[in-house]
Amino acid sequence: MGVIDEPGISSKLRTARVACPHDCPDGCSMRVTVDTVSGRAIKVEGDPTHPVTRGYLCNKVNHYLDLVYNDKRVLYPHRRVGPKGPGAKFQRIGWDEALGEIAAKLKAVISEYGAEAVQPFSYSGTLGMLGFFGMGERFFNKMGAARLERTICTAAGAAAEMHTFGRVGDANIEDLPDMDVVILWGTNLVSTGVHAMPFVNAARANGAKIVAIDPRVTRTTAFADWHIQPRPGTDAALALGMMKIIVDRGLHDVEFLECNTVGWKKLLDERLPEYTLDHVEAITGIAAADIEKLALLYGGTKQSFIRVNWGIQRHDNGGQMTRAIKLLPAITGAMRGKGGVCMSTGGEMRRVDMRKLQGTYLLEGRKPRTINMIQLGNALNDLDPPIKALFCWSADPANCVPDTTATRKGLSRDDLFAVVHDTFWCDTASYADIVLPADTALEHVDLLPAYGNYFYTLSEQAIEKQGESLDNQEMFRRLAKAMGYEDPCFSQSDEDMIRDLIDPGVNPLFEGITYEGLKRDGWARAAVDSPRRWGVNSGKWPTPSGKIEIYSEALAKLGVDPLPMHLPEQEGFESVETKKKFPLQVISAATHYFIGASFQHVPRLQEMLARPTFEVSGPDAKTRGIEDGDYCRLFNDRGEVFGHALIVDGLLPGVIGAQKQLQGSKMRGGVNINALTSQRESDMGRGPVFYSTLAQLERVRGEGFGASNEG
Repeated sequence: MGVIDEPGISSKLRTARVACPHDCPDGCSMRVTVDTVSGRAIKVEGDPTHPVTRGYLCNKVNHYLDLVYNDKRVLYPHRRVGPKGPGAKFQRIGWDEALGEIAAKLKAVISEYGAEAVQPFSYSGTLGMLGFFGMGERFFNKMGAARLERTICTAAGAAAEMHTFGRVGDANIEDLPDMDVVILWGTNLVSTGVHAMPFVNAARANGAKIVAIDPRVTRTTAFADWHIQPRPGTDAALALGMMKIIVDRGLHDVEFLECNTVGWKKLLDERLPEYTLDHVEAITGIAAADIEKLALLYGGTKQSFIRVNWGIQRHDNGGQMTRAIKLLPAITGAMRGKGGVCMSTGGEMRRVDMRKLQGTYLLEGRKPRTINMIQLGNALNDLDPPIKALFCWSADPANCVPDTTATRKGLSRDDLFAVVHDTFWCDTASYADIVLPADTALEHVDLLPAYGNYFYTLSEQAIEKQGESLDNQEMFRRLAKAMGYEDPCFSQSDEDMIRDLIDPGVNPLFEGITYEGLKRDGWARAAVDSPRRWGVNSGKWPTPSGKIEIYSEALAKLGVDPLPMHLPEQEGFESVETKKKFPLQVISAATHYFIGASFQHVPRLQEMLARPTFEVSGPDAKTRGIEDGDYCRLFNDRGEVFGHALIVDGLLPGVIGAQKQLQGSKMRGGVNINALTSQRESDMGRGPVFYSTLAQLERVRGEGFGASNEG
C-alpha cells in the first residue's frame, strides 16, 4: 500500500490513494487514512491535490466507511437452500466448494447446450478499467459464452457521437471559467456531478450566463440564472430551432464548417428551414421569444459550453437529440477554441488495446450470439435455445433493466443456474444458486479514467479484503483455474495489466503518463493538447470522411435519417392516443443519495431518502385530488409502483419525476419504477428508453416505504 508522508500524521496511521470507482463522471481521487494497528480505514476524504476533486467528496462517498464496514455485506460464499426469489435462504460454504460447483455446472451446460447457453451480465458497479473490462471478459471470451451488449446507459448517445465525431473531442470542464455562456442541458450536476460546480461557479463569477434546460425542477435548475423547460423528448427540435436562428442571423462559422464538416450545406438548405420558431414552439412548448433569446445568447459568442448528461439519450429518440445538441458548437465555431459540448469523456479516455485487456483473441474466430442487456427479460423468458446459466457481477439486473417484472420472472426459472458476485445482498442475489462476496474500492488495485473530465487515477489497496471477499479480477482468476483454463493471461497481475493499458501508441491521451508517476502522485492529467489527438488538435476525426459528419452516410445505410432531426417519441408527449389513457411522462432520474444500486445499503443515506416519491406538478395533482404526501399508485399496462406524492412548484405539467433504480425488495409490490418501462430500443445504438414511459397517477390507501412485498 502506498504511503503519503505528511507532517503531523502519527506513525500508526498511513494514507493510501484510492480512486472512487462508482458510476459518476467525476472520477474522484480519495485519501484513505488507515490505522496500521487495527488495519481499519478510519477516514475517507477528497484529495486536495487533485484539480477536480479539490479535497472534497460528494454526499454519497462521504459515507464510504459506512459502505465498507456494513453488516449487510456479503462476506463469504453462499449456496441457496430452498426456493428462488424474495426471502430466499442461503447457507455459507467455502470458496473451493463454490468454485467447484460453479465450474461443474458451467461445464455441464456447455457440454449439453453449448457455450452460448451461458450468459454473462455486468455493468458499472465498478468503473475501474480492470474490474469493468478486464479478467471477466477474458474468462467469457475463453469460454465462448454469449456476448452482452452493454447498452443500458450511453448507447444512443455513443452511437450519435460515433456517427458524427468518432467519439472524440468533448469539451473540458477545466475551461468553464473562461466561458461567456454555460448551458446545463438535461443535467442535474449538483446531485450527479458536483465536482463540475466550482468550475461553473467560476464561470458565473467571471460574468457568464448559466442556463439550465430541463422539464424537471432540480437543485441545478434552482442554481441557474435561467431555467428553460422543453417537453420531454423535444430537445432536438429546440437545438435545430436555435441553429436556424443562428444561421438566419449570420452567426454561424462558415469557415469552420467548410474546413471541418461534411453535409453542412444540406443541413442549412434542406433541414433547418423546417424548424421555424412557430414550429419549434409547437413541438417543445417553449415560447418563441425564449427560443430566439436562447439562440442569440448562445450564438453571440464562441466562448460557449454545453454540459449534457446521459438521461437525455434514454428516450426513443435519444440518438437524434444527442446528435442535434452536440452539433451546436460546430455551427457556431465554438469548437475552434475551448468551448463545445461535454457529454462523456469516457469513450476517448478508455481507448486502450482491448485485445490485451479483454483477451479478444481467446474467441478464436467464434461468433457467439449477442444479447442486448436491456432486453434481458425477453432473453430469459423467450430465447430459443434458452439461456441455461447466468453469471452476474457489478450489476443488479432484478432492479436496473427495463421491464423488471419480466426479468424477475426469467430469473425465477428452476432450470436457470445463476451466480451473483456482489458486495451486498442485492435483489438479484435472491434468485441466485451461488452468491459470491465482492470487495469495495478500498480493497483492490485499479486504474480509473474519469468520464466527466480528463484525469486518470490509480487506486491503491488501502485495507485487507473484508471477510473472504474477492475483487472481480481475482474471482475470475480462481474460476478460470477451476475451469481448467491455463492461458497465461489468467495469471497476469493487476499491475502488469495496468502497465499494458498505459500505451500512448494506442491513445495519445496517455502521452507523458507512466505507472510510476501514477504511483507517486495518485493521478495524472490526460494529454489533451497532444497534436496526435483526434479532433480539433489534428484537424482529423475518426469518421469515414475524416471530418465531422453532419450528414452521415453510415446512418443512412442503417435506415436512420442522415441529418439531425426531431423524431417524435413512440411513447411520449406526442403520443396522442396513448396519452388519453396514460397522460404523464415519467422521468426516472438519479437521486441525490444513491448511484444506481450503489449506496442503497448505507443506513444514513437510506434515511436521507426516507421514502420513494413521485414529483408531480400542482395542476396535475389538483386534477387527481392528490395532496402533498399522499400515498399514490403510478401505473401503466406494463406494471405499477407505489410512492408518496411530492408536489413541486414549477414542474412542467404532464411530467412525473421518480427515483431511478431503488431496491424493489424494499417497496410495496416488490418492484421499482422499471416495472413501468419498456424493452424497446432507442433510435440508434440499441439503447434503452427509460424516459419514453407514459403512466397514470392515482391516490390510494395503503402503507408506505417498507411495506409488504405482497402486491
